[in-house]
Amino acid sequence: MGVKGVLAWRIKAEKLNAIITTSLINSVVTNFLNRYGDPAVVNRELKNIGKDMGEFMFTRYVQASQKTVKGINDLADPKAAYNLAWKFFCGKTFDKTEFKKEGNDVYVTYSIKDCPICKDLISPSPQLFMCNENAGIMEWVGEQRLEDFQADSVTCDEVLCRARGDPVCQFVIHFHLKEPEFF
Repeated sequence: MGVKGVLAWRIKAEKLNAIITTSLINSVVTNFLNRYGDPAVVNRELKNIGKDMGEFMFTRYVQASQKTVKGINDLADPKAAYNLAWKFFCGKTFDKTEFKKEGNDVYVTYSIKDCPICKDLISPSPQLFMCNENAGIMEWVGEQRLEDFQADSVTCDEVLCRARGDPVCQFVIHFHLKEPEFF
């Protein structure tokens, strides 16, 4: 990335405030655990919050960067797609991107060791993923791009979280591609 690109990312992109974000997530998780008592329900609610955040964040990202992915194969590029959006809002990129296609299923895995979202948090339950709102954001964005990606469904789950003691935070996006139409 040239000097113009570096400056654009720093000037155009308002980054998340790590202390505010971390304290908000911790407060929401504590509130949800007190209210629901079930880590699975808390995970679902965090993901729903992320899906609600998705539209605002995606619109903001596209307006500032004027970049979107053209097709599903572009998700394999570690310098594109969700990685750029992550950098746009968090100031960091994922450490590793994996792309796997199995028949009509596409799996994209993003991993980050120094996650700015759950930094300094300790999950109150081994079943609780503290960054699950990010899975919701990624899933919402994927839902908006189903036609572009020739897919009929998408899910995204956080499968590892540093706040639980895992070595990385890891998100797996699963697209199920449409069957090819034969005439």
